[in-house]
Amino acid sequence: MLDIKKLNKTLRLGIEFELFTLDEDGFIIDGADRLITRVRREFPKIQIKRECAKNMIEIITSPHTEVPDVMLTALEDFQNVIISAKKEKIILYAYGTYPGAFVPKIRPDQRYITQQKILGKQRFLAAGRCIGLHFHFSLPWGVFNDLEKAIKPLIQSRNITSMLNVYNLCIAMDPALTTFSQSSPFYQGKRLGKDSRIMMYRGGSPFDSPNGLYANFPNLGALQQYKSTNTDILHLIAERFSQWKEVLSNVGCNIYSFLKYRSVLDSAWNPVKINPHGTMEIRGTDMNHPDVIIAIAVLVKFIIKAIQEKYIQVVSSDTAIDKPFRFDGERIYIPPNTHVIGILQRLSAYEGLENDEIHKYCDALLQLGKKFIPEDRLPLLLPLEVFLKNRKTASDRIIAEAATLNVEEGSISPKKAAELAVKLSQDLYLEIEVTKKRLHSLYGK
Repeated sequence: MLDIKKLNKTLRLGIEFELFTLDEDGFIIDGADRLITRVRREFPKIQIKRECAKNMIEIITSPHTEVPDVMLTALEDFQNVIISAKKEKIILYAYGTYPGAFVPKIRPDQRYITQQKILGKQRFLAAGRCIGLHFHFSLPWGVFNDLEKAIKPLIQSRNITSMLNVYNLCIAMDPALTTFSQSSPFYQGKRLGKDSRIMMYRGGSPFDSPNGLYANFPNLGALQQYKSTNTDILHLIAERFSQWKEVLSNVGCNIYSFLKYRSVLDSAWNPVKINPHGTMEIRGTDMNHPDVIIAIAVLVKFIIKAIQEKYIQVVSSDTAIDKPFRFDGERIYIPPNTHVIGILQRLSAYEGLENDEIHKYCDALLQLGKKFIPEDRLPLLLPLEVFLKNRKTASDRIIAEAATLNVEEGSISPKKAAELAVKLSQDLYLEIEVTKKRLHSLYGK
């Protein structure tokens, strides 16, 4: 007989991270295919995939219940991919956007051709210029139909309520998580802010970014509003699916030939989404280096775990504008979604930790996490604590490194961008090794 209580408490975490391929001088190259070929030959167990552009790869880790386990697997795979890349004379760049201007070569797959027709050929180039970090957390037991790859139409269910609480909290966490992970101050040789990637990927009015990838289709790619009931979630999914079906029909494409997993959940690229794999996916963060990835994974995993295990309620409240993420033992209070979407995500993208409200918001999320994170996992939060103390993130480091190269204020030449990219990437393998040793020393893994 199934132990429902036990199943509900088995929260699994999976991570996907994307990388740019550079030549040894630091310029973007279409190195993905030959690197993937070599990795699959030398390390066949590594899950490495093509992305929409030929200058990008994606590495996937299978779900684990423990963050050290999933990260050690991810780091081992990461190192082996770097080893293969070195043999191909390829440098891997692990930040959200490449600092210089380039034109990515989009793959001629029908899926990408169709997206270009809908989103715009020039606009879709942003997909090949932005790399992200995606976290997957398993949904509570019993809410997902594996056969249909859809949310069950349940009405009275504690686990559905738990799923909604996690969904809303993930939306509320977005401005903090994008701040902690931000690593993309430059886009196409121009300094846009602290997180150019979300400006150009999400696009639209929150960022004054009309040329952003999903600027004309916010329902498919923007940060969504909170949902109160399972009916609200199902309606959102159905509405989004219907919109995507219509726009595909307008360009002569059948939606079921387009969907990867033949699921109604496979028609969205929002920062927070319920995935056809039966996971809550957080996909709004910039790609970053290993210690930051681990810190964010630990922070989010244990908050979500507590909500699912203890059935903690997540409540939208005006009081949370001033006191975000307050926990009273039964409820976590989050600001209204209008404040999160209309104000906080913009401040995060443009100002980051220099902004007092964003600094307070990030610190409040970190303090909430510490209420649920086991003591032996707390050392893994150090990178985020350093960010808060110094009020600087990876984006600030990139800006500072650019300044040492005498980069003109607000812009960077192709040659300087390549030099900067090499400088930022040269210690990546060593950083991974140091992080692995730290995990081993802390947990004896």
